[in-house]
Amino acid sequence: MKQKLLFSIFIFFTFPAFFFADNAEEAVELELPAEEIVVQETISEEAVPKEEILSDLQEEKILQAPDQEEGTKEEGSQEEGTKEEGTKEEGIQEVQIQEEAIQEDVTPEDLQEEEPDPKYDQADFTKDSEPLTYFTEGFPDFYPGEVKKVPTRKAISLASEEILARPEVEKFRKQYLSPKWAAALRSYLENAMEYRLYVRKAVQDAGVPEVLEYLPVVESNYKTNAKSRSGAIGMWQFMANSVWPFLTLNDYVDERLDPWKSTDAALKKLQDNYKAFDDWLLAIAAYNCGMGALNRILKKAEVKDFWYLVDNNLLPSQTANYVPKLLAIADLAINSEYYGIDLPSHDEEFEILENEKNGNFDYITVNKAYSISQLAQEMRMDTSAFRRLNPSYVLGMTHPSKSSEIRLPLGMKQSALDALEKIEPIEFPIKYEVTAGDSLWSISRRYKVSVSDLCELNNIDENAILKIGKILYIPAK
Repeated sequence: MKQKLLFSIFIFFTFPAFFFADNAEEAVELELPAEEIVVQETISEEAVPKEEILSDLQEEKILQAPDQEEGTKEEGSQEEGTKEEGTKEEGIQEVQIQEEAIQEDVTPEDLQEEEPDPKYDQADFTKDSEPLTYFTEGFPDFYPGEVKKVPTRKAISLASEEILARPEVEKFRKQYLSPKWAAALRSYLENAMEYRLYVRKAVQDAGVPEVLEYLPVVESNYKTNAKSRSGAIGMWQFMANSVWPFLTLNDYVDERLDPWKSTDAALKKLQDNYKAFDDWLLAIAAYNCGMGALNRILKKAEVKDFWYLVDNNLLPSQTANYVPKLLAIADLAINSEYYGIDLPSHDEEFEILENEKNGNFDYITVNKAYSISQLAQEMRMDTSAFRRLNPSYVLGMTHPSKSSEIRLPLGMKQSALDALEKIEPIEFPIKYEVTAGDSLWSISRRYKVSVSDLCELNNIDENAILKIGKILYIPAK
C-alpha cells in the first residue's frame, strides 16, 4: 500500500511532462515543465503551416489520452483517477487555446520572447525591476551640450601679467581675497556709489588710466570726511599746503570735503605729475610722497622707473606699497568674477546711474552768507541730504563776501531762487576767539544771541566743549 501511495505522488508531479512532451522519458529525466519544452521546441523550429500544427496536436492528444486512462485504471484508486481526469481536461483546454492561436494567424515566431534591447544589460533590467531613479544632485546647472562661459581675466591699465604677478602686488591681492577684507572692500565700493561713478566718468573724460577710479580706496576707503594723522582731509586726502591752485580753503569753505570738486582737482594734479615724469606709476607715487621728494629720489637712481626704485629700496615704505596696493584693488574690482569675489560688477554699474551719481546737478550763485539748513527748509528738502550736496561749507553757510556756488538736485534751480527771496542773509561783523572759562551759553549772553543760532552759524553741537583759541562767528541780532 505504501509503495502504491509513493507511486501515485510520483505520477501526480510528473504527469504534465508525459502529457505534453513527444518523449515522456525525456521529460522525466530533465525534470522540466512541459510548457518550457513546448516553447523550446517551437522556437527552434521553422514556421510550419497552420493545418499541420493543428493536425499534429489533435492526433497527439488522441493517442495520449487512452494511454493515460489505462495507467490510471491500473492504480485502482478512485481518488487518483479523479485527479488524472482533471489533468486530462486541463490538457484538452491547452490544445484548444493553441488551436485558437493558430486560427488567429499566430505563427511560432509570435510565441518567441521579445529580445531585450542590446544597449541594456539583461542582468540589470528584468521584467520585475522597479523604475529607475535619476539623481541630479551635484550635477552642473546647465544642460548637456551647453557650453558654460568661463570668466576670463581682463587686462588692466598700467599692469602687465608680469607686474600683477610681482610679490608686492600679490601680497595685497591675497589680503583682499580673504573673507574679512573682501567684505570690507565691497562695503567701501558700495557706500561710495554716490561719488564713485562720478569718479569713473571723470577718469574716462580726462583720458587717464582707469585704475585711478580706485585710488580713493587706497587714500581714504572712499570716505569723504576722512582725516589722516598728518592732516590730509577728504576722499582724495589733500594736505592744506597742496590744495592751491586746485581747491578753495578758508575759514568758510574747505573744498577738500567736496567729493566732486576734489575729484576734478585730484585728476588735474595727477595729470600735472604725469607731465613732469612722463610715467604714470611715478606720477601716482608722487601723489603720495610729493613731487619734490620723488624728484630728489630720482636724482639718486640710475633708472627712472618705479619698480627699479622698489627693488633697490629707494622709496619710502608707504610709497613703495602705495602703487602695488592700487593695482591689486583695481585688478580685483575689474576682475571680480574671475577671482570669485563678491564685489559690485564693474561693467554693469553704469547701467544704474542716477543724476547725483553721474554728477548732473543744478547750481545757483550767491554773494552773501546764507544758511544751508534754512535754504533746505524753505525748499522743503531734507536738511541732511542738502548739506551732503554742499559739504564744503564748514560753517553751514556760504561765504559772507565772496561768490559761493550752491549745488542743487537737478530741476530744483527755480525752487531755490524762490526760496532765497524769502530768507535773509546772515550778518556777523564779529569774530570771537574762545578763551579760558568760555562756554556757548556765556558767549551767547554776552552778545545777546541764542545758543542755537550761535551753534548753527558755527556748525557745532549745543553740548560741544569749546577749545581755547577756537574762532566763533557771532550772528547779527
